[in-house]
Amino acid sequence: MMASSNLYVSRYIKLNGVDLRYLDWGSEGKPQLICLHGNSGQAHIWDEFAERMSEDYHVYAIDQRGHGESSWAPDGYHRNNYVSDLTAFIDAMAIKNVVLVGLSMGGWNSLLYAEANPKKVDRFIMVDIAPEGSPELGEQRKKWRPAPLDFYTLTEALNWAKENNPWATEKRRQKDVANRIRQHPDGIWRWKCDPAITTYHLPDNIEPEYIQRYWTAIENVTCPFLEVRGKESITVGDETIRKMEKSNNLFSSVDVHGAGHVVTVDKPAEFIEATKEFLEI
Repeated sequence: MMASSNLYVSRYIKLNGVDLRYLDWGSEGKPQLICLHGNSGQAHIWDEFAERMSEDYHVYAIDQRGHGESSWAPDGYHRNNYVSDLTAFIDAMAIKNVVLVGLSMGGWNSLLYAEANPKKVDRFIMVDIAPEGSPELGEQRKKWRPAPLDFYTLTEALNWAKENNPWATEKRRQKDVANRIRQHPDGIWRWKCDPAITTYHLPDNIEPEYIQRYWTAIENVTCPFLEVRGKESITVGDETIRKMEKSNNLFSSVDVHGAGHVVTVDKPAEFIEATKEFLEI
């Protein structure tokens, strides 16, 4: 089952009991690169990046389990399940060596896969995520409220998105929202992703066992890896960056000015420029 555009083909593959939709940006025979979105996101956040990278790579952008056009997961959304899906996808595609690029939770998934599969990952990029959040993020999380499940109009959804991300252009924000919600027969607009995702407070930046797991992975990674922060985001603090630098000499970082957490939507051209040197293109 597939749908296509002049730039990519939209395909489906069943892995671990979940129908995963992915965008295949072609370029057969070139090195392979996989893009992973963040929590409640979807694969089209990578469109500009994937289009540029397809000049040098065979790019896949995946709607992870429970997100976008992929099916909801009966066995849930534990971090291990996402990593298992990534493992199964790479195996199913017979990918021998890969570059991983992950935004937010997609960065955690990339990090854990890279640690467990050192011979498979050439390098990877973590976008605005780290083993632990900044003190400012910790304070913000105390006031955390889940996203609304229902919007009575598309305008209402767009206004919510603008309030939560004022850094993207109106056009890019509209595109992102259009790919994250759909209108139901009752006229209500609802998220495509599983409600369990939007109402679930991720434990990764909070629970010590998760934080320690990520720090251990940072120390153990044996390939070059890059942190790309949104300069307007409070997710990753300066002290965390310094700790990552001390933990592994293969680590480097760069900031994208004028971008919040979803760097690839807020400043896609600047994100591409920030990653080109690291990817050696």
